Amino acid sequence: MDFIRRACISIWAKKGKSFLMLILLFVLCSLVFAGFAIQSATRASEDIARKKLGGDVTLTLDMDKLMKKMEESNGNLGEVPPLTLKDIEKVKNLKAVADYQYIVDAFAAKVDKSPVKSDKKEGDNQAGGMAIAGGGGSDGEAKMPDFAMTGTNNTNSLATFKNGKEKIISGKPITNKDKGNLALIEKRFADQNKLKVGDTFQLKDLETNKSQKFTVHGIYENKEVSGSQQFPVDFMEPANKIYTTVDGAMPFSHNGSLASAKYSMTDPKLIDSFKKAAADVSSVDKDFYKWDANDAAYKTMMQPIQNVASFANIIVIITALAGGLILALLVLLSIRERRFEMGVLLSLGENKAKLIGQFLVEVILIGMIAFSAACLTSEAIGQTVTNQMLNKEVQQAKDEEANTPSGGMQMATVIGGEQDDKPKGEVIDKVDVHISQQDMVEVGGIGLLVVIIATLLPCLFIIRLQPKMILSKND
Repeated sequence: MDFIRRACISIWAKKGKSFLMLILLFVLCSLVFAGFAIQSATRASEDIARKKLGGDVTLTLDMDKLMKKMEESNGNLGEVPPLTLKDIEKVKNLKAVADYQYIVDAFAAKVDKSPVKSDKKEGDNQAGGMAIAGGGGSDGEAKMPDFAMTGTNNTNSLATFKNGKEKIISGKPITNKDKGNLALIEKRFADQNKLKVGDTFQLKDLETNKSQKFTVHGIYENKEVSGSQQFPVDFMEPANKIYTTVDGAMPFSHNGSLASAKYSMTDPKLIDSFKKAAADVSSVDKDFYKWDANDAAYKTMMQPIQNVASFANIIVIITALAGGLILALLVLLSIRERRFEMGVLLSLGENKAKLIGQFLVEVILIGMIAFSAACLTSEAIGQTVTNQMLNKEVQQAKDEEANTPSGGMQMATVIGGEQDDKPKGEVIDKVDVHISQQDMVEVGGIGLLVVIIATLLPCLFIIRLQPKMILSKND
């Protein structure tokens, strides 16, 4: 173990070079620490973003693909395949699913009960462009519906009921257990037609003109005032919005299709695995429908920190390579300067392996001091580096958002279905950087590997040394 003692003496004797190597290894460890800390902060931010956005995944029409298909086909999209319960019947049984909700958007015409009249201004012809496609009478002309229908398996999960905009004042909500033609009607419509819970009324399908009888399962109150809708037509009137079961609304929907299916996760972390599993067990057409977990908002939130994390990965790689090369150069120069010392030791019978071990111990001892110092300072350094890079990325994201045109075609739901209650994605502009024990282990392992490789490669020069040749050249 004499070579270890010599290594310690050499470090103390050559304080200047030892300090230079200490600084190099400290910088190397600090930058690698910063990279790993940013990666950890990114993973933590992903969890935070998912929790803020909620653990809901919605199967709905992929409007981006539809718009692209329309452009490619010059507006001739053709028939969109319906989304049926049969296509997704197995999805609700996946382990990640805590709850689910189906939505059917439909329209109906009056039979025996009149809708609440909209406060239509005289001469207002805005309704001319609002006729429902597919609805036609015997004369072939498009017909205007009287009611907007929303079929669902759980009204309590609808955004308007959760936020208190709509509230049941009589009867019961629609739940997963309810089947058949049950309806929740608005108080103004119920009062006008003298309907109460248990009464029946009829609605007519616009396409087939077939009538269906519905039983009043409950009466709700909508706080939206009459006439506040954008288009003054009867079916847009809040009082004429009818909630019913999925099977009750399906005959009135176009092609008997669901508008969407939403699944709530037991844990937001399971979203990605659920989307893969759902795609496997369902038979939906992927060219028209997509599994959406508010992915656009998630991308908005995560884009800056993910850019920083990508840059941090590059820093780690470059630091490890550049630091290793510089360290190898320093060791090589040290070996060349200490040729005479090695010649004397070899002539005295010292083993070449122990000479290599001496150099390795010198670098490792200095590396341990640098690593310890980096453990104490890297969290502050990593936080500072992260803040600087993240601020630039956030500002760039805001500038791009400000320069993005707000115009263009937007798809809006104008009937009485589920309103968009998805949380909006706000850019993550602050992360807390922490150095974990796992980070220390990983950085220590990388540092040790770099030190060993950068030291052993130059030390191969020692194997070729002959004591007589070294001492004769020195003379």
